[in-house]
Amino acid sequence: MYGVPADLDLARFKGSTIVSLGIGEFSIQFQFHPASTISAEGKWELRDSAGVLIDEGDGESIAERESLHLHRIVGKTVESYSVSAPDSFSLRFGSGHTLTIFDDSKQYESFSVQPGDIYV
Repeated sequence: MYGVPADLDLARFKGSTIVSLGIGEFSIQFQFHPASTISAEGKWELRDSAGVLIDEGDGESIAERESLHLHRIVGKTVESYSVSAPDSFSLRFGSGHTLTIFDDSKQYESFSVQPGDIYV
């Protein structure tokens, strides 16, 4: 599927907490409690409470990066979410951080949401 659907159901993430991150060569997996996962293979951004960009990825190899700043949202709880179809969706944490996941490729998968078998 191409494009973030306007009816993307993210309600399961409200009140959930990021408990771990999985870092692959070309992807980041965000593990939430209770059991849900978002895997980002495309562009993503993490902004602080003032909206300042503090980390980002673009689906390119992260093995070459010296550091990531995603640890700032580990242990944080999702307060709200929004969908900006067809481009992106965002999760806002109680800490004020906002994680935005983009669909930036017509050719390749940009992200997946489990459970639910949602692939965009």
